[in-house]
This record gives sequence, structure tokens and C-alpha cells, in this order.
Amino acid sequence: MASGAVRVVVAVGQPGGWTLLVRYGLAERALAAQRSKQLRVFRKLDTLVLYLQQIGVSRFDVDAANFSVTSR
Repeated sequence: MASGAVRVVVAVGQPGGWTLLVRYGLAERALAAQRSKQLRVFRKLDTLVLYLQQIGVSRFDVDAANFSVTSR
């Protein structure tokens, strides 16, 4: 496996949404929004799945331990 190859993609639940954690080589990074550089939060898991499909990721892990739905 190449040192920069993606090993694992994890959807991490948090209050009100989902973030993405990417493990590649020996590094681990969270997905940030391109412009703001803030942590990218997906409100719905469906939206996160569509995003991953668009970039060619068809398999990922889910960590829902800290997920909770927040009321609007």
C-alpha cells in the first residue's frame, strides 16, 4: 500500500450531524470546508453518503457513539 493511500474513511456522529475522518498512510485528518477551513458537518447521513459516492468512496465505517439528533 502506498504511504499516501486512503486506508479508512469513517463517518463520525456528533450532536446534530456527521463529520468525516480520513486515515491515510500514518496520518488521520478530518474533512474541512474548502473556504472556511472549518470542520465539515453533514446534517444527514444520506447527504454524507451521496458526497462519498460522488468522490468515488463506496465503503466507509460509521461511529455513531456520540451522535444525537438536535431539535430545531
